[in-house]
Amino acid sequence: MKTTRRKIGRLMAYIFTPLIFMIIGYSFTALIFFPFYEVIYAAGTIIITRDGPNFDPIELHSIFDEDAPVDDSQTEGEVHVSEIDLPFFGAHYAEIRNRRIGLIAPVYFGDSYDILRVGVGHNIGSVLPGFGGTILMAGHNTTHFLPLQDIENGDVIELQTNYGHYEYEVFEIGLHHRDIAEDVIDFGQTDMELLIIYTCYPFNSNSIGTTQYRLFVFAEKISGPTVDVLARE
Repeated sequence: MKTTRRKIGRLMAYIFTPLIFMIIGYSFTALIFFPFYEVIYAAGTIIITRDGPNFDPIELHSIFDEDAPVDDSQTEGEVHVSEIDLPFFGAHYAEIRNRRIGLIAPVYFGDSYDILRVGVGHNIGSVLPGFGGTILMAGHNTTHFLPLQDIENGDVIELQTNYGHYEYEVFEIGLHHRDIAEDVIDFGQTDMELLIIYTCYPFNSNSIGTTQYRLFVFAEKISGPTVDVLARE
């Protein structure tokens, strides 16, 4: 009987006790590093985005037709919301352009890490082009929004969608600390439709999401159809 107890005691000492301490140690480590997961993930995307995205419109659920002709009805006037193929999260629905600075990139509805790896992300809390109010878009400073380092007041940013061609004239460019960046964004009712695009700053930094400042570009709508959301009789 004593021999059996000694064997059990040795088993506990050499196997179970270290196993228990190992489980406790891993749990403690996970609790410490979990808050840093998003920062580590964002930094890791640099390796992928630095060489440029591998864009597959079918895999990424594109509803944008880059070959669709642009006529007068798509630049002015009105279009009813029932005629629009509204984007869902992760859908490529538009293209953003400014040829002077070399900006041309796909725009996706949503601004998750995966979306920002392959294009410009449209914040889902903001409106779509033509709906009035504030449009908010983000992009990485090492890829799609790298050309913003050359943006100037008076430049025109184009947004091409399936339901209209929109132009926005830049009237303000500013740097804001990331801790107060949200304070410069107004999602309330405004008298004009605004396009706000932003990226990390400085541009020579490879620390996506971890830099202290953000570059904001503010532009006012100067052309493009208005979307009518009222019910038709």
